[in-house]
Amino acid sequence: MWLMYYLITLPVFMVHTYLIAYWLVPVFFFRQRYFLLVLGFLVFLIGFSVIELVVSNEVVFAAFDRSKMFAPGYLNLKNILISGLGNHYIIFVFLAIKTGSSWYNAENHKEELLLSKTKTDLEIFQYQLQPQVILSLMENMEDVINKQPDKAPEMIIRISGFLNRFLFDGKEEMIPLQLDAELLEEYINIHRLFFNHHLKINFITSGNLKPFVVPPLLLLPFLNDAIKMVYKCNNSFEISVLIKTDRKYLLYSFTLWSEDSFRISDNNTIEITKQRLQYRFRGKHRLIENIDDNFKEVSLEIYL
Repeated sequence: MWLMYYLITLPVFMVHTYLIAYWLVPVFFFRQRYFLLVLGFLVFLIGFSVIELVVSNEVVFAAFDRSKMFAPGYLNLKNILISGLGNHYIIFVFLAIKTGSSWYNAENHKEELLLSKTKTDLEIFQYQLQPQVILSLMENMEDVINKQPDKAPEMIIRISGFLNRFLFDGKEEMIPLQLDAELLEEYINIHRLFFNHHLKINFITSGNLKPFVVPPLLLLPFLNDAIKMVYKCNNSFEISVLIKTDRKYLLYSFTLWSEDSFRISDNNTIEITKQRLQYRFRGKHRLIENIDDNFKEVSLEIYL
């Protein structure tokens, strides 16, 4: 008898639930029509409670167990409210589960979209970095030819060697830290040839680099921006690059210093570097930037 009760009254409950979850709430709650929402709840509570009482008494109990039939006058306010509130309680539990599920799915979808956008931005950056660096090197080459033509052949050889590795090895999403350090050093050596006392460059590595893999050339955009500025100025500069490892800790440090004040144009290098770190080392990195009139320092800490 109870099996038949649930099977026969289930369509009533399902229609009741569907109308609230997929019509009443979207139409009135999301449009901030709260009075009509409350009125709709009361109408559904009374209407479907009456239907359920009638169906259970006149169909189920009358057909399968007359001893369970309600006494005459069972359609009173008390019975209607008790039955309706019980149904609404179950519906509210369903709505809570549905809302929680929708929120969870929305958050996951949002996270996936942000991840996809970040990945696209990083791919665009990677495709832009190569022509930017090549253009800078060609401009540097032009300066060398105009100012120190005797150094041009050696400069061409160094640029060719760097670009050969940069264009092929630097296009991977992750490369060994040892290779990354070698590419940075090759890039620095190109400019050491041109600058005598005008620019001093220190390149230091410390620790065992072999176990680590990193996004390619995290420091190169900072170096490229700094050296482009140095070519345009007559000030004396000192650049220091440090790569240090210690078990599961990796430090990149870039420092630019001059006796005179200077300013590097902002081209979103910091922001794209933050995105690269967040994409690969989520919650396991820190980027620190210190800027003064004649000093700029960027430190990238990665915890592996």
